[in-house]
Amino acid sequence: MSSARRPASELPCDPARLRLVYSHGHPAVPYEDEDTLEHWRVSIRAYHDEDEECPGGCTDACQELVDTGNEVGHLSLWRLRDHTGADRWMVADAQSGGLESIAATVLDDSEYSAAFHEAIDCPVGDLLILDRVFLALPWRGFGLGPVFAAEAIRRLSSGCCAVAAEPGMAEWPDNRDEVTDAYRATAKVKIAALWESVGFHAFHSGVQLLDTSMQEPIDLHRARRKDLKNLSAAYQAHLDGQPAHTEPAMAPSTPMAASTTASDLKEPAPAPAIRPAPAPAADTETGDGLAAAASLSDLQRECDFSRWSHSDRAIALAAVAQTTHDTDLRQLAAQVKRVHFGLRDAWTDAVAFPGSRFDAYLFQESPALLGPLADVWVYGSNFSGHYQGRSHAVGGGCRHGRSLTPDTERMTLAQLLDLSSFWVWNGPRCSFCHGWSGQRLTPDQHEHYLTVLANQRR
Repeated sequence: MSSARRPASELPCDPARLRLVYSHGHPAVPYEDEDTLEHWRVSIRAYHDEDEECPGGCTDACQELVDTGNEVGHLSLWRLRDHTGADRWMVADAQSGGLESIAATVLDDSEYSAAFHEAIDCPVGDLLILDRVFLALPWRGFGLGPVFAAEAIRRLSSGCCAVAAEPGMAEWPDNRDEVTDAYRATAKVKIAALWESVGFHAFHSGVQLLDTSMQEPIDLHRARRKDLKNLSAAYQAHLDGQPAHTEPAMAPSTPMAASTTASDLKEPAPAPAIRPAPAPAADTETGDGLAAAASLSDLQRECDFSRWSHSDRAIALAAVAQTTHDTDLRQLAAQVKRVHFGLRDAWTDAVAFPGSRFDAYLFQESPALLGPLADVWVYGSNFSGHYQGRSHAVGGGCRHGRSLTPDTERMTLAQLLDLSSFWVWNGPRCSFCHGWSGQRLTPDQHEHYLTVLANQRR
């Protein structure tokens, strides 16, 4: 599988001139499962500009392309409606194995499962399923798959609490002997990365979910539109023989592949790093994301493979460099408030860690083992359960994306462990991030934690 992105000069025409045509039909009086499961087909079509004259003169075929266009790809989506009186799992199972697999993962006795309730902020409404994205060979490899998926989701997800997808191979290479388990696994990882670029996150059993109530899918949709605009500009520049002028991306760059077929997935070469002024040297990454010694190098690595602006990177790196174990991160967050949202999360993740990375149960059972860890500052929301909803970590460690602000709650780890209501399974904790973030550990704290962990595992 090639990792190179195809140049814009290989595009069949300007991608900005493609149109998405939506179709869905149903009988006037719905029967059987028509009311519960809707199929939407989105045709991706290239049209002939009626004001454009072909070099050899236009023909009748050109007029047909003016009127109806030519299909260069399509998307298939399903809307699984709630509150229709039908068993949604059985309806999905009757349609296809792929839909059944997704329904079985998100439903429990035809209702959204407890895990789904944990993953989705407001789990009330229909479920939209992104089933297939297909592009003809000449259009693959330019990053258009996520662009069109984001557009279709934007228009079809109204009234849906989530969008589900299950990355998998939609087509096979000519030589099926190539399709080993490793090949299939690699293809799924590549396809999953494509859908992550429009807001999907891993859920269970290979299924991904996009929470329609979150800001992230909106921001990523705008970023994918910017990708399309830049690709169009590059194509026009090729026609004019001029260098392309692109606009900066609004989010980390998309893996630039166009189709869900494994043999044609293509990723971009890393963008040239725009490095700020040399930063103080940082220790080597420890591997567990807990040590403060790796904070600077962790953020630098994120910056090296991003398209964040030089000035934003310098601000975030400077904020990390001045962080100590006793710094109130809520106040320091004001310095990075106006940088790109992805960089804000990367900064937060570099100075803090989600509770899911820390074995707090060891110390919950034996608080005396805390030692220097008792003074670790922790951050989150709704620690005491005074507000509606669950507590979440801060930064990218939590899929619900709580930002670090002056309103974020702060207390020591010892105080958090003493909040008995916080540790009740059905209480305010998020099961993904465990409901809190800890300020990264000093060398003494980190060494103490690893020692306790090693002793408990003997």
